[in-house]
Amino acid sequence: MIDRSIKPYVAEFAGTFLLVLFAAGAVVLTARIYGDPSPVVCGLSSGLILAVIIRLFGPLSGAHVNPALTVALACMSRVRWAVVPGYVIAQLAGSAAGGLAVLWAIGDLASVGANVPNTAIGMTAGGAFVLETILSFIMMATILLCGDAEGGIFDAGAIRIGAIVGLEVMLFGPISGAAMSPARAFGPYLASGDWSTFWIYGVGPFVGIMAATISWRKAEDWRCARSPTRNGG
Repeated sequence: MIDRSIKPYVAEFAGTFLLVLFAAGAVVLTARIYGDPSPVVCGLSSGLILAVIIRLFGPLSGAHVNPALTVALACMSRVRWAVVPGYVIAQLAGSAAGGLAVLWAIGDLASVGANVPNTAIGMTAGGAFVLETILSFIMMATILLCGDAEGGIFDAGAIRIGAIVGLEVMLFGPISGAAMSPARAFGPYLASGDWSTFWIYGVGPFVGIMAATISWRKAEDWRCARSPTRNGG
């Protein structure tokens, strides 16, 4: 029986492990079968497994599976700062286990499923960083909207968040990598051993997610400031 106090950390480890296993695994497996990763398969795999993770582990830990998201939610006082170090360690450990599992089970094709900018079409590291920031902003805005919607993030929100992430991976994964999470990128980079472009996916999600968080708080402050006037003072 798992002690209740460590269940959230186990959930973050397991959730991130599954995310990397299925997301990076789809990249490597389709590269092995078709010669190149399939954007459709990779997008569907990433989106569906994320929706499943949110439903499975959301009630236990919130199913962050993303250090940038954990830090942002702590800044919003939606999680306690005391749990942040443990969450981040669990997420990175789960990612490492997922990346090594993909390497062992499927192989080292396509950089073990690492998110990388597509230099073959002229995508630079700077361009990938900008895209990663924008995609992370969109994902975080979706998370915040679902969290405040009726039914909450663990019901219909799981499908909506999975859908937006799946679409981002499908459309932009072949261009800029589309990690939206340092934890999604960490394990495959560890398994491949090439860290040259990891900074894009380590920093970009933090910038995009924090920008969405700040924008959300500004919008809430504006809404609160406007409400007395709208209600007649």
